[in-house]
Amino acid sequence: MAFDLRLTPLLAALAATTTFPVLAQTTPPRLEPITVTAKAAPTLDASSAEVGGFGAPLAKTPQSVTVFTADLLADTAAQSLSQLLKLDASLADSYNTTGYIESLSIRGFLLDQGGNFSRNGLAASNYVPIALENKERIEILKGVAGLQSGVSAPGGRVNYVTKTPQKEAFTTVTVGLDGNGGSKVHLDANSSVGALGLRLNLVDEQLHSHFDHANGTRQLLSLALGWALSADTSVSADLEYQYKSQPSVPGLGLLDSNGDGVADTLPALINPRLNLNNQSWSLPFQVSSTTAQIAVKHRLNADWQASFAAHRQSSSINDRIAFPDGCAANKVYPGLCGNGDVDVYDYRSEGEQRTLSSWDAHLDGKFDALGVSHATRLGLSGRSAHADLAPMQAYNYVGTSNIYTPITLPADPSLTVLNTNRRERAVEAYATLNSNLSASLQSFVGVRSSRLSRGSELSDGTEAVSYQQTVNTPWAGLAWSPSAASMLYASWGQGVELAVVPNRPAQFSNYGQALPALKSEQTEIGMKWQANSRLLLSAAAFSIDKPYADDLPATGAGALPVRVAGAKTARHRGLELSASGRVSEALSIQASLMALDARYTQAVDPALLDQRVTNVPRFKSSLFADYKVAAVPGLALNATASFESPKTATADGSVELPAAWQLDAGLSYQQRIAGRSTLWRLNVENLSNRTYWREAPTTDWGGIYLFPSTPRTLRLSATIEL
Repeated sequence: MAFDLRLTPLLAALAATTTFPVLAQTTPPRLEPITVTAKAAPTLDASSAEVGGFGAPLAKTPQSVTVFTADLLADTAAQSLSQLLKLDASLADSYNTTGYIESLSIRGFLLDQGGNFSRNGLAASNYVPIALENKERIEILKGVAGLQSGVSAPGGRVNYVTKTPQKEAFTTVTVGLDGNGGSKVHLDANSSVGALGLRLNLVDEQLHSHFDHANGTRQLLSLALGWALSADTSVSADLEYQYKSQPSVPGLGLLDSNGDGVADTLPALINPRLNLNNQSWSLPFQVSSTTAQIAVKHRLNADWQASFAAHRQSSSINDRIAFPDGCAANKVYPGLCGNGDVDVYDYRSEGEQRTLSSWDAHLDGKFDALGVSHATRLGLSGRSAHADLAPMQAYNYVGTSNIYTPITLPADPSLTVLNTNRRERAVEAYATLNSNLSASLQSFVGVRSSRLSRGSELSDGTEAVSYQQTVNTPWAGLAWSPSAASMLYASWGQGVELAVVPNRPAQFSNYGQALPALKSEQTEIGMKWQANSRLLLSAAAFSIDKPYADDLPATGAGALPVRVAGAKTARHRGLELSASGRVSEALSIQASLMALDARYTQAVDPALLDQRVTNVPRFKSSLFADYKVAAVPGLALNATASFESPKTATADGSVELPAAWQLDAGLSYQQRIAGRSTLWRLNVENLSNRTYWREAPTTDWGGIYLFPSTPRTLRLSATIEL
């Protein structure tokens, strides 16, 4: 196990900026820190989250919300969103692999990369790698989020909250190493210049993957500004630039073991370091992304506050991979031939330009009417998303390789396939009302009305499709508090989502087209109990109905299937239990359990009816625990244990991934060296070095891909206050 720390010009720049806090020692501005510094880390008991949209404390909101705080991210050594999914049983992977954008599902539903994510409350795209170093917390709303997001998949909503300037000046440098030879340096500096607060985060990382031929690099520059114009008015801004370059690692597939043209056998677990994107001509997946955000808040009086925020995110992407897909020799698709043969395609889509702009203006207030006190939010918001791709992309068959003995193949970067450009625009009006009907009874109601405009066309201007639609997504909840520490609730809501036919001309006659919006619906009942001042227990039972697009069979010789909206419906019913916070002075936990029954209730293919939804376990549990060792001041031990039951990999349920469990462990030790605080962290992912199939997502074009677990990985870091 070799550690390799590579000094780069950016690392030298990091060292040079360690004097940042002494730029000014003037009176700090009036800022609103996000973290509560009086609490001992790890802070697992977040009291509120903006992702819910009501502004009420989590213990008094009839919603299921999970919050991952910055110190939880650090204590678990999470390097990416997918590594956080094990911390909540309702979250799961969905085509998460090294060197590519990450996806997740909530309550068994895959989130939409453009509709289910936000940044500081504003609509954001997840179609770029997400940096965690400048995030204060990650808020996750579980369930239908039509009120909060408008157009979105019904699983929930993820809100990334960035770090902001704090009152006290500080500078920390974190140096990290891992057992694969990777290294990272992260600087977090906070200061003020007059009334202007500044928070700077810089990162330089050498990415060394456990997969063969999958090393890369990443840099992050993030600057947050805060300015108190007066006692009632504040302005904040957030700027972020990230560059990442790393080869993508494709998944494997099922085997056609009997030669009948149907892949229906789970392959034996082979070398977990195998990367079939390992040709001499393989190029990395590259992303450079820029984000700019500004917000203004003004307090009108003691009861009313106005806010405005705007956000723009732009990215340039080079998506390249030697992609294993099917086995033409036996007419197998999706999947591989029984002997492990797999066709390989040279895929290149370079110079993709994706932009998303969003804005929000709202008014928060409190008032009394009809003898009842109310809190309300009235708002307008909008977003505009563009995907402008190069005129042509490459997707060319270059030969057949083998998963057991990979074969060197020639490249074919010929541009042979038209790309699809897309436009999406939405203008939305929304309102929420939280009413105290009595000392123990509260109502929560809200509605969002969205005017949608979508369009797509091939890069040569043909096959143009556009439409406009107005949709309303209401939400209502009722909460009863039998005591000051407990609450029972029931809620109902709707969501709406959009779909696009995959850009695969060989599979769909209407490839690349945008489809009309579809509505989903959720009912939820639950309870919350504040067991102590820093421990929240909750339970929720839910039922969600979601319509999908599905394929109508081809009619006529040489015809291709047509994908249409609303031809398939799934119903997910489940129970969630969770506990988060401090059990005692020494012990803190984040624990959750989910039981889920996810089945199709309507489909074009009758054989799909009542089948379980693929890649969704019936049962999943997760436990993170942190224990402070009283005998050794500054020492804390932690562990994360996760388990999930078998999940189906094929639509007919004939192939299942076996049950899986994993144990991670870590320790931290804080001491003073030369008068400066130093925090050491040691983490081991997959402590037992178990090898298992982690997930088997089915893509929107029908491919089924298998991803293995990460081998045992050691991570060591030191955070020094300068």
